[in-house]
Amino acid sequence: MQKLCGLYARVSTEMQANKRDSSVDTQISQMESFLNYKSTSDPAWKLVKIYAEKGKSGKNIDRPELQALFADIKGGKVNTVICTKIDRISRSLLDFYKMVDLFEKHKVEFVSLDENFDTSTPMGKAALKITLVFAELEREQTSKRTKEKMAWRAEQGLWNGGQLLGYDLEGKKLVVNERESQLVKLMFEKYLELGSVRQTVMWINKQGYRTKEFNANRSSIRHGGQKFSSTTLTQKLKNRVYIGEVGNKGKFYPGKHEPIISKSLWKKVNDTIDKHAPTRKNPKRITQHIFLLQGLLHCGWCNSFMTTKYAIGKNKTRHHYYQCTKNSHGGNDGCEMKYVPAAKIEQIVLNKIKSLSLNKEFLDQIVAKANEGVDNQFQEIVARKKDYENKLIGIKGQISNIIDILADKGLKDKSLGERLNALEEQRTQIEDTIHKIGFELDEKKQKIYNAEVMHNSLTKFSQIYDKGTPMQIKELLPYFVDQITFKPDEIKIALFDQPTDKGLFLVNHSSQSSLEFSDWLPREGSNLGHAGYDLTCLTTGVGLSLRPV
Repeated sequence: MQKLCGLYARVSTEMQANKRDSSVDTQISQMESFLNYKSTSDPAWKLVKIYAEKGKSGKNIDRPELQALFADIKGGKVNTVICTKIDRISRSLLDFYKMVDLFEKHKVEFVSLDENFDTSTPMGKAALKITLVFAELEREQTSKRTKEKMAWRAEQGLWNGGQLLGYDLEGKKLVVNERESQLVKLMFEKYLELGSVRQTVMWINKQGYRTKEFNANRSSIRHGGQKFSSTTLTQKLKNRVYIGEVGNKGKFYPGKHEPIISKSLWKKVNDTIDKHAPTRKNPKRITQHIFLLQGLLHCGWCNSFMTTKYAIGKNKTRHHYYQCTKNSHGGNDGCEMKYVPAAKIEQIVLNKIKSLSLNKEFLDQIVAKANEGVDNQFQEIVARKKDYENKLIGIKGQISNIIDILADKGLKDKSLGERLNALEEQRTQIEDTIHKIGFELDEKKQKIYNAEVMHNSLTKFSQIYDKGTPMQIKELLPYFVDQITFKPDEIKIALFDQPTDKGLFLVNHSSQSSLEFSDWLPREGSNLGHAGYDLTCLTTGVGLSLRPV
């Protein structure tokens, strides 16, 4: 069957649309490349039309090009719709569901390049709808589109950076500044002569040369005009822009600007720099494990933090673990807690938290319990506060009247003076009471707010658990986990403002250096329940696993 393809691209603003190198160009280029790739192996793939939506929001379907695409689908002109990302065709989950219904009705396949989905399969349909939910939640969309635009510009030989010594920016294009270009050439030649960055910097500064001066785009503030440093000079000498190239993420392309330095001179200079570069005696260690529970895990015996450690085995494999800080500093005299294997304890904790995040009843209970009785209490507290505020108004009025009387009598009425003192004391007491009631109201509001934050954080955790990076998961945990306490036979997970959940361990004590887990069973009567899982963690050759109930 021939695939009659309609390519759909969209940008949200007219500013983007009017730029030749906007993300519309990027999207179309990606889709055409995909189509060319497909057509080389399958002639059935054929381009019918490109639907380019310029300056239109994706929050609804009221878009001329999108409506034209729908009309061509209904007319049988298009049976395959291609876009770079789902959010290009729709940012609304409801609208997208309607589009899927239209696609299914007319047997149209939908291809999203970035998510790599194909609605010709049931799993593809389900995954596509789930991904749209993520698309609505993702915070990095704008950043990613900017990076794509920069990648496209680099491929076209266009400059992505800002001000650069030796060039002027004219419409984001690099144009050689004749005066500054002479300084750039001098830098390269002088470095090759002296063979030292430090000596070259000293010579350049002594001659009175300074860094490039320019005004910021959105202000009249003058930048630059400073002495050169070894760092700035090295950056200039290593910059491939001076030989007519532009780069992006370590890849370099022929630029559309005029080079200042010949490639032969640039190579001689950089060969010299590499030759003189110092060798690091203690090269920076590459982190091979992200300690997900760092800052959260506590020793159940002494309540100290569990610090992160690693050891190198006989086969030079790194073993990562947590160790009680007191034990680390003072040995068994400080605390007798043994080492805890990092990967295993992390998997146990994360699997438990994930099970909670997938438990809708538990998530709803968090907010329900926070709101339980709060509404009536809140109204009662507000009414009580109002009553005291009215009393305060009355007392202030009495105080004002007495002050007026005393002013007239010249402070000779002793009884009025005593009455004034008593009223002042009452005023102080009532003001203190009003402040306390205000704090009480704030606590009630905070309780509801905390519950909502907990609910949202747990929900987000379940969404990124499988697709997020270890660092993203680590950064999310402190938003809803207060403390994790470990003992050899028990673990406690304390969520903020929530009852502590406890699990029982069956521990293999055969190892003298660390503990080996064989099982984790929820404590009988655990108030957080199983969340749909049998939380028995089985030690296998590759780690731990959960058994669905």
